[in-house]
Amino acid sequence: METPTADDLLQFRDYSGGAPAQINVNSPTHAQGGGSGFGSGSGSGGGSNAQRQRGDPLADLIYDMSTSAQNMAGGGSNQAQNVSLDGSGGGGAGGARLSFLTIEYYQQFFNVDTYMVLERIVNSMIPKRAAGNYLRMNIGENPDLYGPFWITVTLIFSIAISGNIASYLHHASDGYHWHYNFHLVSYAATCIFLYANILPAVLWALFKYSLKPVDTADAVETDSASYTPTLLSLMCIYGYSLAIYIPVSILWVINISVLQWLLVITAALLSGTVLIAVLTPALRNSQFSLFLIIGILSAHVVLAAGFLLYFFHSPPDSPVAAATPAPVAPAAPAALKAVTEAVLANVAPGNRSQ
Repeated sequence: METPTADDLLQFRDYSGGAPAQINVNSPTHAQGGGSGFGSGSGSGGGSNAQRQRGDPLADLIYDMSTSAQNMAGGGSNQAQNVSLDGSGGGGAGGARLSFLTIEYYQQFFNVDTYMVLERIVNSMIPKRAAGNYLRMNIGENPDLYGPFWITVTLIFSIAISGNIASYLHHASDGYHWHYNFHLVSYAATCIFLYANILPAVLWALFKYSLKPVDTADAVETDSASYTPTLLSLMCIYGYSLAIYIPVSILWVINISVLQWLLVITAALLSGTVLIAVLTPALRNSQFSLFLIIGILSAHVVLAAGFLLYFFHSPPDSPVAAATPAPVAPAAPAALKAVTEAVLANVAPGNRSQ
């Protein structure tokens, strides 16, 4: 068999006697025909090259494809390592650690698309829709702050605007000079941001503190028995759990007390049940799982009731009733008449003596 040259062609020969059919392929391996790739087998690939028969077209094609695949895989792995989630560079010389002062560092927290955000919003409202490993495999693998940020901002303005509309509708027929309360925006922002950030931090610390002891002898269950969600995962879950209050805050404008409290109970139970179901893998590993469940549900109900009572419920001693002078008006003539008679009674004897 003849030795391949640099311009050798990949040939499929018909050994029955027909003419050879040739396909032009620029194979990079043929350019290394006299080099180390086809030599005595020195280096890491020498053993496999020595077993391959020189000049075999099929072996040349397989070798080219495998080499290209290895190069692509190596380049992709290096690039993936350079942009790892923890900001550390890859093993190569080009890897660089990302600083938290750069925008690239925070891009990993917003790595979601529209479908993923909508899917997580729906899962936060409908119980038993998410899988049992939703916290660990979905949220834990890719927690985001994009959805929670826009949900909280939307809820702040939704509650502030709806609260002012409810106040206007309540005093529309009382002759009261109504004005917009801009302080509701700051009050709502303080309440919502504290709930969406402080409570996940407290819950994360309680999960860490109340973790059950793990039997290291059971290697299969050790990983799942010691699992606790990260702080970012908890912030992601709690941010999405507030999405149900956006449509509810609009319905709270209807000034029907029974309907308003029914919406409070429904929204709090739906969203709270989803929270408990999603956090079940972490609650199962906690020593205080019952107290944590009660605390999570209670905090959710208190939040919804606080929204209704502070932003939508008008107090009984409204300023309109205090400013109405109707009850004082009938008593004014009687009091004025009594004062006039007393003055005349004191002045009359003096006039007689003169």
